[in-house]
Order: sequence, then C-alpha cells, then structure tokens
Amino acid sequence: MTRSDRLIGSLSFFFGWFVVLEASKLEFASSYGAGSGFFPYWLGVTVVILGAVVTLHAWRNPVGANSPAPVTWSTKKLVALALLSLFVLTLERLGFVIGFSFLVAILLKLEGENWRSTVSVALASGVGFYIFFVRLLDVNLPAGPFGF
Repeated sequence: MTRSDRLIGSLSFFFGWFVVLEASKLEFASSYGAGSGFFPYWLGVTVVILGAVVTLHAWRNPVGANSPAPVTWSTKKLVALALLSLFVLTLERLGFVIGFSFLVAILLKLEGENWRSTVSVALASGVGFYIFFVRLLDVNLPAGPFGF
C-alpha cells in the first residue's frame, strides 16, 4: 500500500463522518417510510467503515518490494473513456438501451472476451436494464428509433 492509500482512506473516513453528522440533522423516518436523512446516513456509515478499512490496511501493510507498479494511462483506458464520451453524445439518437448494449459489447471486446459471451452479456444487459428500469420502475430513459 502506498502513502496515497493512507491519505485517501483517511479522507474517505472523515468525509463519511461529515456525511453522517449532516444526515443526522435530517428527518430519519417519516409517515410514508424512510425520510430524507435515511439514505445519506447509511451511505455515510458505509463510507466511514470502508475508509477505516483502507486506512488500517494501508498502515498494516507498508510500501514494500512487492508493491504494485503505479497505474498509468493505457490505450485501453483512453479508448474506454472515448467510448463513454461517445455513448453520452449519441444517447438521444440511439436510445439508452441500445447505446448501453453497444457500450457493453465494445468494452467486453476491448477486454478480450470472445464474441459469444460478448453478444450474450450485451443483450442480457440491455434487456435486463429495459425490464428493470423501464418496465418495473417506470423510469423515463431516452428512447431510440425503435421506442426503447
């Protein structure tokens, strides 16, 4: 672990603590269920716990000879960033479900998956996303030329 892990873990811990303190000022429960402070409170508690775990792990395992090499920007990362930008720019024209399926397929091929698993995961992702968000939760997502 590096010094940056200690710093990030500590900052996460204190940020989570701040979120917990601020969320405790909001209504935790209301007559219809969870109040406006319920989700931020528990999210803050989770960030506090994860920040503490990262910090403790970084202090217990100092930088040694077997530390991983620093992460650099590779071509794959730049292509993935460009694909995400293209996804956002074509979202209205293609529709969310179709664009998301294409994004998943291209990212899987970029990672070296075979065509069979790439196509099946991309289709399952698009169909699953459509069923869950559009049909079950009734979320209005950008619709493409085919109406989904």
